[in-house]
Order: sequence, then C-alpha cells, then structure tokens
Amino acid sequence: MLNTTRHRLAAAPTPMAGLALGIASLGWCWENTGLFAGLAQSLGAAIAAVLLLILAAKFVLHPRRLAEDLAHPVVGSVVPTFAMATMVVSASLDGTARDLLWLLATGLHGVFLLAFARHRLQAFRLHHMVPSWFVPPVGIIVAAVASPGGELAPLAQGLMWFGLGCYGLLLPPMLYRLIFCDQVPDAAKPTIAILAAPASLSLAGYLTVITQPDPLLVAVLLGIAVLMTALIYLALLHLLRLPFSPGYAAFTFPLVIGATALFKVAALASGLGLDGTLLARLEGLAQLELVVATLMVSYVALRYALRFTALGRLRVPGRQPAQ
Repeated sequence: MLNTTRHRLAAAPTPMAGLALGIASLGWCWENTGLFAGLAQSLGAAIAAVLLLILAAKFVLHPRRLAEDLAHPVVGSVVPTFAMATMVVSASLDGTARDLLWLLATGLHGVFLLAFARHRLQAFRLHHMVPSWFVPPVGIIVAAVASPGGELAPLAQGLMWFGLGCYGLLLPPMLYRLIFCDQVPDAAKPTIAILAAPASLSLAGYLTVITQPDPLLVAVLLGIAVLMTALIYLALLHLLRLPFSPGYAAFTFPLVIGATALFKVAALASGLGLDGTLLARLEGLAQLELVVATLMVSYVALRYALRFTALGRLRVPGRQPAQ
C-alpha cells in the first residue's frame, strides 16, 4: 500500500499547484461581495491546502521529479505557483502562523525563481519562451497581495516593485516572441491564458501595499488588465478545444486576479468619492469577471477530478521534450 501511495504521489501533476492557487484566490475574491464573512476564503484555502500537501509529499518523496520540473522550460515556470498558492493560503490565518507561512512561501518562491533563471540562462532559446515565464519574476507580487503588513510591509512593497519592474522588462520580448517566432506548441498553449495575469496582479499588489496610489499608474494598469482579460476571454474559445491536460490550471488564477484587481479599484474609487455611475460600472465589471472566473475554476477542478481521481489514481500525460 505504501508503494502504491508513493507511486500515485509521483504522478501528481505539478501544474496542479496552479489550480490550488486559483481555488484559494477565488475563495478570497468572493469575500469582496460581503456575503460569506470569511467562510469562502477559509473553504478555498482548505481545498488549496489539500492539493498543496499532495504536491509537497511528491516533492519530498521524489526530489528528482522536482529537479526535472525546474529544468523544464514550461513546467519549471509554473513550479512557483506552489509558493504563490501557499502565500494566499497564509492570508486565511492569523498572527504568527500567518507571518511564518508567508515568509516561508516568499522564500520558497525566491528559490524557485533563482532555479528557473539559472536553467533558462544556461540553455536560453527564444522559442522556449511562453507566457508562463511571467510566473517566476512577476508572480512574486502575490506576496504583496497576501502581505500580513506590519513589520513585513516594506518587504512586501519591495517585492511588488520588483515584480512590476520585471513585467515591464519581460513584456516586450514576450510579445516579440509570440508575434514573430514559431507558434507556441499545443502542449504549452494553455499558458497563453497567463497573459491576463501580470497587469491585474501588478494592479492588485500595488493597491494593497501603497497607501496613496498614483492615479495615472492605476489607470494604465487597469486599462492593460481589462484589455488582456478581454483578449484571453476570446482566446479561451480556442484554448478550451485543446485536449485536457494539467496545463488547464493556467485558465484559473489569471481570471480570478482580474476580478480581484477590479474590486480593489472599485474600493479605491469609492474611497475617493468618484462618480457613482463609474463606481457602479467598475463593481458590475468586477462581479461579471468573478462569475466567469468561478465558472472556469469549477470547470477545471471538475476536469481534474474526472481525469485524476475517478479511477482512484493520478496520471500525468507524457511531457513534451524541450526543443
């Protein structure tokens, strides 16, 4: 039985961390509606914690699998979602437990970022670039969104500016690669949905840790965030026709963080006493994106359940070798 469990854990797909991130973030985002008094956040964090524990057991029992994942140009870029999901889970805790788990997750993300950068610099190929490459450097902004505040506030602000700077540096070459180079392979196409995440995450992180936000920067990030989310809505009409793979997890968090960012902008607009019509439109758009994100996270979670647990075992499809 122990060998069977060990084998099943080895087969747990690393991109499942992205699903955990989407579920935890969705529960937290629903708290913006004022309907759940913390229950939605706690439920999302509990489900995400179970998925993260499965992956943690896999990494501990099969460290070679983790090393192989980190060396892969696509899977290596989504490994940090494990740390990002842990950061979001930490936000459901209180006191010292929250601080310690947040620090642990932030440090772990840093380790994953350094490992990813090392592998990619050693064997860089432009056609290896996929949108999930935003995850290691820009995903650290989740630490700002989930920051406990207090003495850790300066660190959260620094991480937010670091991630925002990385987004600005990485966006031009990423767009060049997507427009002028070879098409993204089918196995990596789900990562295209991640294009919706960086601007929204940057906006959410900025509004979380900056007490007096610059209206111009907020407007720029908001425009990019809404545009990218709308484009990914259209792209999903094609992406959802792809055969199911663990990479479907990429469809979850980008949509959730888009709704989260809009709720934060609406709260800012309300605090500034802006026009009621504008505020109503922002809140309506945020609620619409939340509904869409909920449907997508539920769909992906169901597909994961049907694929990996219906037969009482986990199975990972064959991985595309790096070119």
